[in-house]
Amino acid sequence: MLIALAEDQLIDALYAARSRHYVCPACRQPVHLRHGTRVQPHFAHRAKQRCTVVSEGETRQHIQGKRQLSLFFQPWGPVTLERIIPEIAQRADCWIQRPEKAPVAIEFQCSPITTAQVLARTRGYRRQATYPFWILGQRYCQYGVSWSLIERFATRLRGWGLSLLFWDVRRHQLRIDHHICQDALGNYHWRTTWVRRLTQLEAGNQMPLPKVSLDYSRWRSRLARDLRVKNAGVLAVQERLYAAGHHILDVPACLTTKAATLPIFGQGLLLWRALVISQLFAGPVTWISRQMVERAGRQSFETVGGHRHAVWFTGDQAVITAQRELLLELTAQGYLRVVHDGWQIQRRPTWGIIRK
Repeated sequence: MLIALAEDQLIDALYAARSRHYVCPACRQPVHLRHGTRVQPHFAHRAKQRCTVVSEGETRQHIQGKRQLSLFFQPWGPVTLERIIPEIAQRADCWIQRPEKAPVAIEFQCSPITTAQVLARTRGYRRQATYPFWILGQRYCQYGVSWSLIERFATRLRGWGLSLLFWDVRRHQLRIDHHICQDALGNYHWRTTWVRRLTQLEAGNQMPLPKVSLDYSRWRSRLARDLRVKNAGVLAVQERLYAAGHHILDVPACLTTKAATLPIFGQGLLLWRALVISQLFAGPVTWISRQMVERAGRQSFETVGGHRHAVWFTGDQAVITAQRELLLELTAQGYLRVVHDGWQIQRRPTWGIIRK
């Protein structure tokens, strides 16, 4: 904690004197000033005391990062360190009062936190008409981009697309993993950019994004390995396909696509497509209704381990778009014909090894 009360005045730990009596601005319990050659100046609650306001444990990184972030975001407006919002029992690491715009709360997250906690804090801030910026510390930098991080912290930023933000205390820089997406084979893609100034963040990405290439041979090898080791997710897909008389390694070539999606399709858009058509073209059926498409799309999404909801976005529209594009492609290739109440089956996709 960087800010405490002394005689009803807020005092920054940088300028605090040891001889004074300090209390927590939130719970009004006594706090100690900690200040030494190896310790960044900060206040701490006494042992076994629990504050009524949610806050993070004070590590050296967290203390340094909050001060650095307060300087980084200063061009947006006056910055208050550790602003307490009593209505939601929350202490924002940095509070930025932007002129004629909604305030911004910076959450510099260095310690473990659950999705439920992030969701609760985010909703609390939004109820206060405040935009929360979740910026991650060193413990999160060591991990690659995964659904665990995306679900809790990824947000859409103008000029950057779906992004994760990290602050490097040693470099005094913001790292942006941006334009996060997923290819048809289930791989995540993103670009990493470092920025030193807030103007660079506001300007958005200035570099061309790399084209995504798909390695079907490597994808098949990975699936074959997962089948051998009995990977639960891959076995779930195989069981569904096997029930329809197909094999996971023999996905029809007509389903291949270079489309990039939100990173929500679990094991990938291609396996989702394979599961959908295995249901739509099953047995002697010659006609497909919209209800059949919706049911197949929903069940297949669950089977590939899809994720419909994250803290900052939902995947509902992405699934609807994927269904529409699949049907358009199958119609254009002559497998389906549009009729007034659905689609008429013209011919059936051939299952076999994709050779690309």
